[in-house]
Amino acid sequence: MFAKNKSILQKIKLGYIVSFLLILVTASVIFINLIVIEERISFYEVISRFLDTALEMRRFEKNYFLYRKEEDFFEALSYILVAENLVQNNREKLDGLFPSFYRGVLALFGKRDVSVEPGQSTSQLSLELLREYKELLTRDFSEGAASEGLEAEIRRKGRRITEIAERLAEAERVKIQRMLSLTKKSLVVSVAVFLLGTVLIARTISRVAIQPLRDLESSMRKIASGEFERLSLNFRDKEIVALNQAFNRMINEIFSQRDIIRSEKLTSLGTMLAGIAHEMNNPLSNISTSAQILAEELDAGMDPKFKEELIGQIVQETDRARDIVKSVLEFTRDRDFTKEEVDLLSAVRETLRFIRTDMPTYITIAIDIPEGLTVFADKQKIQHVFLNLLRNAVDAIPDRGVEGKITITAEEKRDAGEVEIRVSDTGRGIPEHMIDKIFDPFFTTKDVGKGTGLGLFITHEIVKQHCGTIDVDSRPESGTTFIIKLPMKGDGDGEQVKTADC
Repeated sequence: MFAKNKSILQKIKLGYIVSFLLILVTASVIFINLIVIEERISFYEVISRFLDTALEMRRFEKNYFLYRKEEDFFEALSYILVAENLVQNNREKLDGLFPSFYRGVLALFGKRDVSVEPGQSTSQLSLELLREYKELLTRDFSEGAASEGLEAEIRRKGRRITEIAERLAEAERVKIQRMLSLTKKSLVVSVAVFLLGTVLIARTISRVAIQPLRDLESSMRKIASGEFERLSLNFRDKEIVALNQAFNRMINEIFSQRDIIRSEKLTSLGTMLAGIAHEMNNPLSNISTSAQILAEELDAGMDPKFKEELIGQIVQETDRARDIVKSVLEFTRDRDFTKEEVDLLSAVRETLRFIRTDMPTYITIAIDIPEGLTVFADKQKIQHVFLNLLRNAVDAIPDRGVEGKITITAEEKRDAGEVEIRVSDTGRGIPEHMIDKIFDPFFTTKDVGKGTGLGLFITHEIVKQHCGTIDVDSRPESGTTFIIKLPMKGDGDGEQVKTADC
């Protein structure tokens, strides 16, 4: 029914065109039949009047021969004139719709009974019989006392006229019945064909459109679960082929960009490890110094209070190193996405440890976050957001001989049930025509080789994953402010929720 390698749209259009043409043809046939039936019924009324007129004519004829009254003769004559007018005014219908009627009359009455030529039409035959009947009846009236032979001839002519009218009425009735029966059959066949066509079209649409889309959905669910395999849908429809090719290009692009994404992660990890090395160096140096002093003075009779102070410093710095290692483990641990109440100030301070060694001396950081303020988030991912934004802020502040500043603020929006976080810098700012593109993957304003363009894209995706929003307010040479809004609590009222659904 449908050719291969056509688009789904073309197939659906073709199906509906075929259905429309089928309905149009069926409706046209039925409409034409109804018009013809209407005309036949109208013509049947004429034939009925002709038959009624002939019967009235015969009734007054019988009264005339029975009582020999003048008024009966004139009544019969008036009905003859009415019958002649009916035949004369409907000659085309009588002759055109019943071309073989004359032969049927000849076969019924015999050719000897009518003085007409072969091939004479129905209207001519009827008019000839009416004329002869009128002449014979007028002759009988003018002679006064008619012979029995003339009366018998008049009666035979009248009977033939009546029989012709009856045959016409019967033939027309049968014609109308046949047309009505044909119309009924046409309706039944049309409904059956329409229902069959609807089923075929529905099955075709299901085969060429719905089933491919279901297979495509199933394949995309596998991709969403991490099974990056090329799609191989066995369909030839243009739309499905195009979708298959587009998704395969997307999968290939994901494969080709994995190294770039991995590079971005390694860059973040390198920055973090450099900061950790710097952070670990301070407590380890303090521990080493205190231990050396303790070792040197131990045999010299050290003051107990001084010894206690040195031991306390060693314990304090050991705890500090332990907290740093704990932060690193939490940040780098590969775990499921889990939202919980996270202390915002603590998360920011831990993140600052990761970039402290990359922080130029001309840049200062100011933190204005109330103690105890929490957000409902995955701590590791939120720290990744802060890490990306802080690195961008450091890169945006060039060394121009003046002090640069990065400010991190947060405030609670209790009415909205969220926390608004602002990360501002006094850097170069972002050109206005680039504002709408900064969250696009692989878009960067940095020099070639100094950025992958994935930092803000990943930041945007993480914030979105937390059911939050991130906006930017920036003016060239006036600095940039990133505004993040995160929910304060989740549906679990502070309990851990292992989902990213909003």
